[in-house]
Amino acid sequence: MRILVFAGTTEGRQLVERYADAPGVELAVSCATEYGASLLPEAGNVAVLCSRLNAADMTRLIRGFAPDISDGSFDLVVDCTHPYAVEATANIKAAAEAAGVAYVRVEREDVRSDSQTTVPSAQVAADMVNRMEGNVLLTTGTKDLGVYAQRIEGFSERVWARVLPVAESVSAAREAGLPVCRTIAVQGPFSQQLNEAFLREYDIAVVVTKAAGASGGFQEKIDAAKRCGAVCVVVSRPPDGGGIALLDAFSHIDGLIEEKGKLV
Repeated sequence: MRILVFAGTTEGRQLVERYADAPGVELAVSCATEYGASLLPEAGNVAVLCSRLNAADMTRLIRGFAPDISDGSFDLVVDCTHPYAVEATANIKAAAEAAGVAYVRVEREDVRSDSQTTVPSAQVAADMVNRMEGNVLLTTGTKDLGVYAQRIEGFSERVWARVLPVAESVSAAREAGLPVCRTIAVQGPFSQQLNEAFLREYDIAVVVTKAAGASGGFQEKIDAAKRCGAVCVVVSRPPDGGGIALLDAFSHIDGLIEEKGKLV
């Protein structure tokens, strides 16, 4: 059974961990960054490709034309990319269909709270921040930092951004105009207590985040904001892509492996 996993998330890592060294299973894992690749387990049946791929690259990879990671086409493509990676998911699904390979999307469970204000986009979140007072903590990653930099008044004086501890993320914060002293480069997810420490240390009044789900530490962030008296502005998720939960993906893959074994 040859499985191609598009990872870079907690779910992707957990899926690879489950099937690492599993008899009769070959895993190829695609990660966009070296940091994501570094979190994956090492195993004899796991090959990792660290590269940002466009739609054409994905199709070639799925068909088995990527010499560094595979030899021959795959039986299954599993999409474990981030809930907000809409373009990546669309490209992976289209590439799997073009290659004639079965596709499964792992959908991260959403977590909702009464202690949040939900907005549809980074632009709306930034405009809302402008109507509020006090320091701001961005925990939305680096993709939309430019949007916040352009729209939040006094961006470099009132905003801190929590980003991954990699050069690419720190550089993105600098390019957005955020001083080094306002860039918090750390790896999450974080406990409620550690979130509270960040909020108190920087006297944060507004937290801007995404609905990252339980595995992304969303609830701990919401609870910390409530405990510290900060407003939590949440950029809502894109519409559900029709995926399945991680445990359901395990059951599905287990069934395919068992069926494949009977045919051998």
